Amino acid sequence: MPDAIPRFLNRPTLNSPRLEHGQKIAFLIEAAHAPAAWTVLMQKGAQFKVDLLWSGTPFQAQMAQGPSWFVVNAQCVDGLAQVCHQRPAGMALTCTDPLQALAHARTLLSMTPPKVLAIHDPVIWTALAMENVGQHACLFGPWQEVYTPVPGVDPTAHQWHVWKAETPATGPCQYPLAFPDTLYSTYTDIRWLHWLRQHPQHFAQVPDPELPRVVSNLDFFVKHGIGADRDLLRLSALVTHGDLREREDLLPILTSHERPHHRVEQLLQELQP
Repeated sequence: MPDAIPRFLNRPTLNSPRLEHGQKIAFLIEAAHAPAAWTVLMQKGAQFKVDLLWSGTPFQAQMAQGPSWFVVNAQCVDGLAQVCHQRPAGMALTCTDPLQALAHARTLLSMTPPKVLAIHDPVIWTALAMENVGQHACLFGPWQEVYTPVPGVDPTAHQWHVWKAETPATGPCQYPLAFPDTLYSTYTDIRWLHWLRQHPQHFAQVPDPELPRVVSNLDFFVKHGIGADRDLLRLSALVTHGDLREREDLLPILTSHERPHHRVEQLLQELQP
């Protein structure tokens, strides 16, 4: 069973990002939700600074499709925090020098695999922070705290996880950072957890201790070619009951050459959880 999920769920949460004396706060928000961030800032009438994260990087030609970097004052924090919680759309970080912090974000773009281009994705950052503990000083750089939205059954809860560097630097940082073997599996598990929380009508009643088993069941279906959201939601009764790896009666259907949609129909008609 996945162990990343219990580790993730056991982390303490906060109601809002916190600013200490002398700190600045920046929000990294994906392109699709940047207009909502602009609307919040215009309504507040507050001063702010915005940069396109991919500007000045090898990805400059696509910078309009990349995330925006907003440096704002304290009165804008709550408004942008709500934007970040939209499925979720971004994260926040604190620093003392926003220019250094922005430069570090662009440095992280040099890391592979390509998914790290989306370092503003809370799922990707969470996996990096959970699994790269030995390189935290280089991963965080001048970022003092990173705040990521907590996926919850209640979409209005708007709670956050806070991440800080847990280990000091042992020497000069060398980029790109090396990735541990566990990074992808942790990323996949946390991504599934966000997905489950985005569909409370199907999965809200699943207790936290059962979530690793549910994630294993989702992986089981995906490995057999059933991975579309609509199909997995239709199979939610199977996903949430028992360990599907022990259901030998599923294999004739799952290993057939029928299209995924047809196999889903067969599972729904012939099998009960």
